[in-house]
Amino acid sequence: MNISLEGKKILVTGASGAVGRAVAEEALHSGAWVAGSYFQSEEEAQQLQSQGVFMVKSDLSDRAQARNLVSAVLAQAGHLDGLVYSAGNTRDRTAAKITDQEWDEVIAVHLNSLFAVTQAVLPVMREKGRGKLIAIGSLSGVIGRLGQPNYSAAKAGVIGYMKSVAKEAGRFGVTANVVCPGFVDSRMTRKIPQEAWERAKSESALGTISSVETASSFIVWLLSDLCTNVTGQVFQLDSRI
Repeated sequence: MNISLEGKKILVTGASGAVGRAVAEEALHSGAWVAGSYFQSEEEAQQLQSQGVFMVKSDLSDRAQARNLVSAVLAQAGHLDGLVYSAGNTRDRTAAKITDQEWDEVIAVHLNSLFAVTQAVLPVMREKGRGKLIAIGSLSGVIGRLGQPNYSAAKAGVIGYMKSVAKEAGRFGVTANVVCPGFVDSRMTRKIPQEAWERAKSESALGTISSVETASSFIVWLLSDLCTNVTGQVFQLDSRI
């Protein structure tokens, strides 16, 4: 089944990352006008730009830049039908050893700028009487992970924040959901030890690693008109039971 996003305008933060890029490309191929943010990945940004994605460089550890990102996109697009907040980082260390900076850097990107971007987008969606907000979550935010107190806290915060926004924005026709793609091959996961990959496989009922394509296809479906009356949900795209 081909999913159409024809005529829709979508912003994907962290579009140069594994999940973000897959979502941006699939949304583009489904007919949407797509804007994406990036920070350090110039080569990936140029590749997306060449495909037709409107790319904006933005440091999402800074809430002011997060709001400026939305302003730049709205100046180009006029409005937004969907937001996929996929920007992310990790600074893994145990709670006993983590530094203030390592804590703050992860909370800033995953949670503080999610707040800033959604706060800037919401009035536009409310005025149109429709819109879809999607944040990328993680199983770490549901069960907690050893060595990831900052990341786990941030992703748990994402879930609570989006559930609250869903209750606030629903009466204006705006939905808010969280998608947890599971353990996927990305720049972030390539930094972790091989034993973590093997553990992820062993915890899977299927003995597999989650697919970026599964996540992007599901997110594009959430963005489409095929998905209605779904809000405040946390979707775990994983085979760990």
